[in-house]
Amino acid sequence: MNIDILIINGSPRKNKNCFKISEEIINTLNQNNISNKIFNIYDMNIEYCTACGFCEQTGFCKFKDDMAPMYEMFDKAKGVIVISPVNFDSVTAKLKTLVDRTQAIYASKYILKKPSIDRNKKRIGMYIAVGGSTSYETQFMGGQIVMDFFFKSVNNKLKYNIYLNNTDKLKYEENSKYTMNFINTVDNYRMTERCVKYGF
Repeated sequence: MNIDILIINGSPRKNKNCFKISEEIINTLNQNNISNKIFNIYDMNIEYCTACGFCEQTGFCKFKDDMAPMYEMFDKAKGVIVISPVNFDSVTAKLKTLVDRTQAIYASKYILKKPSIDRNKKRIGMYIAVGGSTSYETQFMGGQIVMDFFFKSVNNKLKYNIYLNNTDKLKYEENSKYTMNFINTVDNYRMTERCVKYGF
């Protein structure tokens, strides 16, 4: 069975904000019969990209780890949702490692001109950034730049970006203003994905 939506949780912390947000997304998708799969990447074995050049010659990564089956999943999925804490104005180290490994897809498209992913297929992306501190100008800037490149690499149109801050003092589930916006955005994402799936 093909998985419609891939959910990537970039946080190492169990039962905290990102984990609870991912559960909320899974529940919404399940209630609407949208198949999905969660990747808690800190439980996965994902090697660092070493810039060895193997993918630039073959279009594929040489490492055979937990990242390997994800390449085909990115191709077959209808969308990807990424959730990450904000670390030094960017995403977590493990998530950046996963992003770097999509160089194999990038190389197949832009260097070899033999895409390993269907570039004509419509896919919808969502990025959710969770910051612990109160708002400041550059808080989400670095992570957004990384995610823009990631979603371009895996051929998803990044249609939804959600930022949450001040979680050190106010947890996700206690922030009623954010949770309502989050629920509405996930519902919009679900409807957009449904349109993509059935060609509306």
